[in-house]
Amino acid sequence: MQARRWQIGVRPQRIRTYLVLFALAITIPLLGLAVFALNRMADVEAAQIERWVVQAARDLASDIDRELDRAFVTLETLATSSDLKRGDLRAFHAQALLALRGTKAAIVLVDRSYQQLVDTLKEYGAELPKTGDPDTAQRVIDTKQRQVSNLFKGSVSGRPVFNVEIPLLDAAGEVRHVLIMSFQAAHIANVLKSTQLDAPWISGVTDNNGIILARSERHDDFVGKPLPPELLEQSRTAAGVYRATNVAGDRILRATVRSDLSGWLVSATVPLSHVEEPRTRSLQFAALLLGTALILGGLLAYMFARFMARPLDAATRVAASVGRGERVEPGRSALAEANVLMETLSGASAELRRREEHTGFLMRELAHRAKNQLAVVKGMALQTARQSKSVGEFIAQFDPRIQGLAKSQDVLVRQNWKGARLSELAHAHLDLFASPDRVGISGPELFLDSTAVQNIGFALHELATNASKHGALSTARGGVSVAWSRPDAGHIRLVWTEEGGHAVTMPHQKGFGHRVIMELVPQALQGSAELEFTPDGLRWSLEFPDRHALDLSTAMDT
Repeated sequence: MQARRWQIGVRPQRIRTYLVLFALAITIPLLGLAVFALNRMADVEAAQIERWVVQAARDLASDIDRELDRAFVTLETLATSSDLKRGDLRAFHAQALLALRGTKAAIVLVDRSYQQLVDTLKEYGAELPKTGDPDTAQRVIDTKQRQVSNLFKGSVSGRPVFNVEIPLLDAAGEVRHVLIMSFQAAHIANVLKSTQLDAPWISGVTDNNGIILARSERHDDFVGKPLPPELLEQSRTAAGVYRATNVAGDRILRATVRSDLSGWLVSATVPLSHVEEPRTRSLQFAALLLGTALILGGLLAYMFARFMARPLDAATRVAASVGRGERVEPGRSALAEANVLMETLSGASAELRRREEHTGFLMRELAHRAKNQLAVVKGMALQTARQSKSVGEFIAQFDPRIQGLAKSQDVLVRQNWKGARLSELAHAHLDLFASPDRVGISGPELFLDSTAVQNIGFALHELATNASKHGALSTARGGVSVAWSRPDAGHIRLVWTEEGGHAVTMPHQKGFGHRVIMELVPQALQGSAELEFTPDGLRWSLEFPDRHALDLSTAMDT
């Protein structure tokens, strides 16, 4: 029969090709997992940076509010000045200068017409202009609440400044003056720089008009310039962190928080390139890892393929020798599978020679057994013919006996003529005559040799034939039991018992069947037989040496 091939739709390949593919099959998933892990780490780091950006913006807003609150405290302290209450503005001017010691701010006092009455940037008595930020002063007058201005150009200094302002109320509760502490925008820039953010980070402050008030980097280049409309809209409406383009045209990650005291937009930004750097670094590392793994995997696969191919080629040559019927010896190599294959081929070579020898033995044994069977058939025919009155009677008696002999031969053939189980032999003969519910077969496991199988098969067939014609199996309620045991260490006892049949007596004329069960079978097995005629039916027992019973494990080794 033609060997069945494994059809996979591809041409056969060398082992080195499959090893390379195997290396790729292992490497690529691992690299994919590594890339996933690196990307996941990059995502975690990016998320951490986003949290840092938001937290930095909040911290900056808190720092600015503390600075503004400090200015409010200074103004509220000066508002309690007795010189100011008496209207002694010269003395108040001197007092304000003392309060500003160590700072670059200015104290300004304006009336309801926005006219400056005191300005610490000028000598007392010098001519002073109106305030440069009348809008904030008017809000103070209208709300009677403290206010923080937007960025404007100072009327005295001419620099970008902002004001912190509080109302001074008269006895009637009306605003009489507005007390102002004026700071240059660079003051807030210094607050931003003092937070010590990393180099790529940039912080900034935008006033309520969208004008840049301070910046931690290149402050002088951008102070007083408007924030781009799109960026301003994002700063006012976006929650948390967002991506944008800053005034310098750089792509940034930005978070914006409003100052509680001023309403200014305080932002912290970091370049997107800094945020994406971990991911870029991960991808570069993954690419390097992939290239290295592919090169090393390919080289190692090629080397191992050459290492494995040599013993496999040797095994192929051994297989060819086995195919030619030559005897081969197992070789040794560094590849365990090839050693197993060559040992298997060597074993197959020895097994083929053994089977060839066994086949010759079987042929000789078959010829011998055929001669014996012909002798048995001849004897059976002669004995049957002597007791037959006609050809028809001869055929009627001889044909069942031939069938019984064939049943024993079938059982022997299934075990390569070595023998058979006694239980299997009993079933083979009795199943022809009665249903299983009328037959009882019991006893320990016994494997009989071929002589015992053939002779006991004769006896069982004769007994079953007689029972079906004259004994227990000829009635509707009768049954037969076959039981065996080991009464002592050297013998086996087999008992045939009929029950529920007709009462039987010793026949006047003993036929061939009687001779089989009482003479031929006991003599062939060097045993003895007994026959009893009971009211329930026939009882026959056979005792023979246990040398006819083979060891089961040895007998089954075919």
